[in-house]
Amino acid sequence: MKLMIGLPWYQPDGDTFPVNLDMMMYLGGLQERSRHVARDGFSCIDGLPPLELSGTDPLAEPTKEDWDRMGELEIMGSNYSRLSLVGKARELIVEMALEWDADYLFWWDADMRMQHSTFLRLWRHDVPAVGALAFTARDPIHPVIYRVSKRLDPLSGLEMVENSEVVLDYPRDALISSEDFGGDQIAGGGAAVLYNMDIFKEIPQPWFASTGCGEDWFFCNRLAEYNIPYHVDTGVKTQHKKHSPLWADEASYFESRDRIPEQYAALADTSKSGKVLS
Repeated sequence: MKLMIGLPWYQPDGDTFPVNLDMMMYLGGLQERSRHVARDGFSCIDGLPPLELSGTDPLAEPTKEDWDRMGELEIMGSNYSRLSLVGKARELIVEMALEWDADYLFWWDADMRMQHSTFLRLWRHDVPAVGALAFTARDPIHPVIYRVSKRLDPLSGLEMVENSEVVLDYPRDALISSEDFGGDQIAGGGAAVLYNMDIFKEIPQPWFASTGCGEDWFFCNRLAEYNIPYHVDTGVKTQHKKHSPLWADEASYFESRDRIPEQYAALADTSKSGKVLS
């Protein structure tokens, strides 16, 4: 299996560089061990130390079924973190992944922190596109999950976005899609997402254009145009760096909702007003 790792969004700083390096070291260990398993069989890892050395993330250890499906893992990195246009950076990363004939693309933004198991847990779902649960790094902190309702424009005959509402009360620790919202499209951010590269062969460019909404929201809309489902695993959680540093995560989201409920009420009202949020 060929996996492209993309770095599209700024450079890691002094706080996030160790986090990014640690994730790359884990993925490198996964690649190395996959070669031994592909050559010598699953039993060759008996007695070896775990890939996830802290012992706090058991889901980061591949199962026999994982190894059988993965085969020999090849990883290539594509770093456009110095490009100020994040939509363009994402386009270039996808182009490189297609040129390399990658099977999957996994990227995360440089200001994110997540568990080592994030890649495996998203990959195990075997769906076209799936994101981890992410949160804004600004107050009021909220999940980067949107419920997008559409209507048919009577003049053009085209389907138009009517509303993009922040999903404040999402299903907890679950794999969610439009089926969980009465068929309404859902959209998410590009903070930590895994894509099956087949979708980029089906959907023509542009994939990540910014048209007044986020480039990641835009791509979720492109997926919907081609009837390709987008999923979010709310059990795979990330943290988003704020300042000093602070990290926006599920715990701080609910703490924030209790601390400043009036801002969340205003956010819900804005979402329902028909304004597209990103």
